[in-house]
Amino acid sequence: MTKSSLEKQYDIVIIGAGPAGLNAGMNLINNSQKLSILLVDKTIPWEKPIPCAEGIGKLGFHNSISVDPSWIRQEIHSACFHAPNDSTVTYTDKSGGYIIDRTKMQKDLAYNLERNGVKCLFGQKVTDILPCNYHFRTIHFQNNTSVKAKTVIDASGPIECFGKKENISCKPLDLEPAYFAWVEQIDQKQDMIHIYLGGNFAPGGYAWVFPRGTNGANIGIVIGKQFCANHNLKTLLDSFINRYYPGVKIIKRFAGSIPCTNKKVSLTGPRLIKTGDAASTINPISRAGIAEALLSGKLAGQYALEMVNATSNSQILSICRKYEAAWLKVKGKRHIKLAKVKSTLVSIPDEDYNRGAKILSSLPQKDLTMSKIFRASLGNFPKLVWALRHLM
Repeated sequence: MTKSSLEKQYDIVIIGAGPAGLNAGMNLINNSQKLSILLVDKTIPWEKPIPCAEGIGKLGFHNSISVDPSWIRQEIHSACFHAPNDSTVTYTDKSGGYIIDRTKMQKDLAYNLERNGVKCLFGQKVTDILPCNYHFRTIHFQNNTSVKAKTVIDASGPIECFGKKENISCKPLDLEPAYFAWVEQIDQKQDMIHIYLGGNFAPGGYAWVFPRGTNGANIGIVIGKQFCANHNLKTLLDSFINRYYPGVKIIKRFAGSIPCTNKKVSLTGPRLIKTGDAASTINPISRAGIAEALLSGKLAGQYALEMVNATSNSQILSICRKYEAAWLKVKGKRHIKLAKVKSTLVSIPDEDYNRGAKILSSLPQKDLTMSKIFRASLGNFPKLVWALRHLM
């Protein structure tokens, strides 16, 4: 990627070369207007494995981006849910999903952007984004250089907090820790993912096992933020692996944070649009985030183009409102509702999950639909009924 001298000014600067930032760029280069665009990231993400379980639903993937088949490691047709007492329920989704090679996807998208005239600057950290001044924002880099932009797309992730002084988003209140290992020498079905519930190894969250090619997998845990002080994630993961997958070979370990939506926040300001993890677009229950990042990036690219062409403050504020309304319509409102459910789900005891698995396992697997799962749960677990009132 290019590291030569920068221009003093760009139409659009995109901070972050993850799914959100890259898809924002793709939507910008696919329009008929010629733009000067800078894509910057503090790392070169594809030079090392990306800390991500790499699972994504088919519908969300294809609705957000033009999918290259080479990005897909394998298809997923079913999920096996493990109750705390080790009883299981298997659910087959009619749409299904994929395990993707996120490293390859991001590398391909970045090279595509560069081939289409986007200036790519990697290995350079953004330290500050100044408030809007005379229709531009100034972006400062760690090496004491700076550039100006008519519009900035912030896809920097959950902890940079650009725009905080302007009350544009902030560090997520529900920032959950996740820890996982890329393993090999594991024997499991390649078209199935596994989800494990249990307060002993994943309080307030769950453990997961996602296939990663032949005899490989990503095994990880995420726990609720309120449990962090009393638990060590490495210890929890090692205990889980030793119990359920003692023969695997650990290739690499990863740690990260998952920003979960818990309230409506401002995602835009004059000539600044937040997207992806910087906008806390992750599903707060499933903790899924790739499709959400791609979708919000797509929207960010569309509205950033409008913002570049805006000539008045009233136009800019209207674009801000339209972007936030568009995100709320496609995902945001539901995420806020799910966040309300989440606090109640955390208090459901393991015994309820055990009883639920027993009830659901008595239904013929071919007849097990998501609506039947909910009906069975609603009929037997008062706490779950109380949680799900937010979704009605």
